Amino acid sequence: MFLLLVGVTALAGWLSWTRAEETTLGWDSAYAPFLFILGGWIICLTLQQYVRSLLAYRFGDRALRGTGYLRLNPFAFRELGAGLVLPVAYMLVGSFGLNGPAVHLDRSAVSGRGRRALVALGGLLTNAVLAAVLAAVVMLLVPEGSVTNNWAIVSLMFLCYLNVSAVLLNLLPVPGTDTFDAVAEGLDRWRPGRNAAIFGTVAIFAVVWCPPVNAVFMDGVFALFTLVDVNEIYLNWGQTFARPW
Repeated sequence: MFLLLVGVTALAGWLSWTRAEETTLGWDSAYAPFLFILGGWIICLTLQQYVRSLLAYRFGDRALRGTGYLRLNPFAFRELGAGLVLPVAYMLVGSFGLNGPAVHLDRSAVSGRGRRALVALGGLLTNAVLAAVLAAVVMLLVPEGSVTNNWAIVSLMFLCYLNVSAVLLNLLPVPGTDTFDAVAEGLDRWRPGRNAAIFGTVAIFAVVWCPPVNAVFMDGVFALFTLVDVNEIYLNWGQTFARPW
């Protein structure tokens, strides 16, 4: 299933690279970049859950053996709504990246606070690595001082932005984020129930989606990209691709 997802996403990337909707079909549309971004974001979410689940498995937790998390199948997640539907909805509605709460793990099977904290931070670290890889690819494709109107490259920039925004929001000490889980594990303090974790990420989305907060958040993220010579126009263009309607 993961290979099928990668294949469909790669096809959408090729159609975006060639702008086939305009050059071949003569359409005045850009649905291929939307599919490329959507598929790319689902791949990022799958890897984020996989790394955290794999760390837990390596440290002794066998609760997720044979599940979609360790088989890289996002459509077979045990908590499909929290792990896939919510983050995709956040991206489609808010045009920024935000992961859902991580899947529930068997804490008693993982010995040591440090290991449990590392498991909790696995998703955040994955988003950070993905953002760095995507940024490196974009910098190779668009050398410093150059400009581009390539749909695929702009979509890659937007996927990088989604991962960066996911990292920044995951740093908030709110129930449902990796940082909160890691601090709770490290200090061996209260951990929220599943409903509280889901509500926490929904609350973060609602606050960041609020226009005054959203403007400040977007300005801050765009400022970070400006530091590495990525024009704000590209990210605005990517937001248009992510919401073709």
